[in-house]
Amino acid sequence: MEIRKCAQCGGNLKHMPLKRVWVCPYCGAQYEETAIREKENPDTGFGLNEDVFEVEADLSKIMKSKAGQGFIKSVIYCMESFETAKDVEEYMLGKLSFSDDIAMGSVREEYIRDAMPVIGTVLDPGERVILYENKGLLSKGKEYLAITDKRSIFVRKKKEVETVLHTDLDSLMIRDFANCYLNDDFDKGIINLDGDGRFQGALIAMICMLSFEADPDRGKIRIL
Repeated sequence: MEIRKCAQCGGNLKHMPLKRVWVCPYCGAQYEETAIREKENPDTGFGLNEDVFEVEADLSKIMKSKAGQGFIKSVIYCMESFETAKDVEEYMLGKLSFSDDIAMGSVREEYIRDAMPVIGTVLDPGERVILYENKGLLSKGKEYLAITDKRSIFVRKKKEVETVLHTDLDSLMIRDFANCYLNDDFDKGIINLDGDGRFQGALIAMICMLSFEADPDRGKIRIL
């Protein structure tokens, strides 16, 4: 980790990549980043925060579709416009539309309530469910995704439950129409949330922000 000194007290500054500032943990002074490191190919990340993401994929393919463009732009917008993951959550609820298969906040909260006997088995005390998504009409609530303030939860028909803690999020594999698979695993997909990618991008931004809020010193998230 790069070390810089505080001009006021001489303490070692701590980098806060989501806010793009350096903070002194001793006296509280903050210093804005004065320059963004140049890239060999400035189009590689299409403006994604390079302190958060390590872009290894060819995002130009994703950007060819409307949903892909909306997804990337939404991730960037949320991470640059909002201070916390909670702010992104409120933006999603207040400004974005989402399908009838999605429950969030007080919207269709009965979906979350009905799923609690299963997903509650993997939750920690006080853990909060932010979003629920039914995987489709034919699943009849037997296959679904749930996002909490600590993890992503994937439930399949036989009540098989797999989770990815936000702090264990190492990579995002992005495929057609901006579908995202956590940690290079096709069984852990966040897919088909909307048609233009905006809601999908906001959700992924929120998950990434939750990861860094829980562990500010974590490594970058790889984009595959």
